Amino acid sequence: MATTSQPDYGNPGYWDERYAASDGSPFDWYMPFKMLLPHLQPYLSSSTDFEILIPGCGTSTMGADLYDLGYVNVTNIDTSSVVVNQMNDKYQDREEMEFTVMDACNLEHLPDACFDLVIDKAMFDSQLCSATNLTSITSLTSEMHRVLKPGGTYLVVSYGLPPTRMGYLTPKGLGWAVEYKKMQKPMVENSKEVQGNSDHHFLYSCRKKL
Repeated sequence: MATTSQPDYGNPGYWDERYAASDGSPFDWYMPFKMLLPHLQPYLSSSTDFEILIPGCGTSTMGADLYDLGYVNVTNIDTSSVVVNQMNDKYQDREEMEFTVMDACNLEHLPDACFDLVIDKAMFDSQLCSATNLTSITSLTSEMHRVLKPGGTYLVVSYGLPPTRMGYLTPKGLGWAVEYKKMQKPMVENSKEVQGNSDHHFLYSCRKKL
């Protein structure tokens, strides 16, 4: 019986081809923003200088949805120049929000301690599916820790059960506090791609020490 290999989600070329072939319609992994928002609210702040990073934004509406709720300092990054161009065109009326081509595993153009909150919805999982997953995950968590302000939080929305994720999120040297909670899956999944066998998704909260 022939087997179908899983796409190399860690390869930017895969995403460029995927987005170039799409019509640019919004797509949110795992759950829509309105379902995720109650879980995000404890980590959000109304402070005017509250900075949010969304790595691997794709065509998600999350950045725009947060912006429309008043969280205007949102930086969306993706390795695909195709989708970044699409999103810049689509949301050009939201002047403070940025869409930038950048690799979340190598944020060399970003200074240390510049974000209060990072919201990673499926980016972490996609790196685990890459051909160089261990190197990618190590680089990703290190960079997320570096760009967080002291006391800031890296949120990871994942289909992975804690035994399959906690080891990657708690490497030696980072020293952040990691907690997790279950989130009920939507009744109807809007993706045919593998998203785990549990009835729940998980929210991992990684808080940088003050």
